[in-house]
Amino acid sequence: MLIYELKKALKSPGFKLALIISIIIVMMDYVVNVMPLLISNHELLMERSNIYEVLPFNSYEKWIGGRETSISVAFFILVPLIASMPYGDSYFKDMNNGLGNYILVKCDSRKYVNAKYIATFLSGAIAVGIPMICSYLICSMTMSTYAPFPDDGMNMMMPKSSMSYIYYKYPLLYLIISILMVMVYAGCMATVAMCVTIYTNRIYMVEIFPMLLSVAIISFGEIIENNAIMPINFINPSYSYPRLVYYFITVGIIMLFTYINVRVFRNGKYDK
Repeated sequence: MLIYELKKALKSPGFKLALIISIIIVMMDYVVNVMPLLISNHELLMERSNIYEVLPFNSYEKWIGGRETSISVAFFILVPLIASMPYGDSYFKDMNNGLGNYILVKCDSRKYVNAKYIATFLSGAIAVGIPMICSYLICSMTMSTYAPFPDDGMNMMMPKSSMSYIYYKYPLLYLIISILMVMVYAGCMATVAMCVTIYTNRIYMVEIFPMLLSVAIISFGEIIENNAIMPINFINPSYSYPRLVYYFITVGIIMLFTYINVRVFRNGKYDK
């Protein structure tokens, strides 16, 4: 059942559309914000008298999670929407077109719901993770890759930043951890869309609710003047203030919410 749902999720038009949109955003960020700087940096490096001792750009500092630009911020704002596009509305569709009831006749409800939940989580995570990996690969192919310097002024990481020691000592490990954190958050948001099926009979609400939830948290952060509580910051690898506590609290609450609702699905208490 799980293999069937995964294949269905990864072949869905929503997954392909989410991947296309996120890759376009990543490429726009590279073309608009990186390429012009890269060209000027190369020209300075090629000068005979490099009086300013210009360093070559570092891929760890220029990928979409390495610095804050308007396009990179837009990407992290759209993470919940991108994650819910592949398979977030799948359970809703199954329950409303009769396919879900047919499957439940042939398969145990627990296996069906578990498979649907895992496929929704993984498809959302992959739709966000692949473009971030592509961003780093493109940067690493077109510029230098070396351990960042704390005092080079090229990154926003400070000693009090979350995992700053790992960033400066093992930058590749920091990058991997950061991408996985964003993917977990994206997967959680995708499962939120699945669980919203219980509370609405409008498919558009299922699809956009994760985005609305993220915007609500951002607005709450603005009201209490706490930037670290905003998802666009605590999932952003370049955010320069402590963010792990808010990340784990938010992800924990989302997982608790989805666990409670998935139990409703498993026990067969939900019926459209």
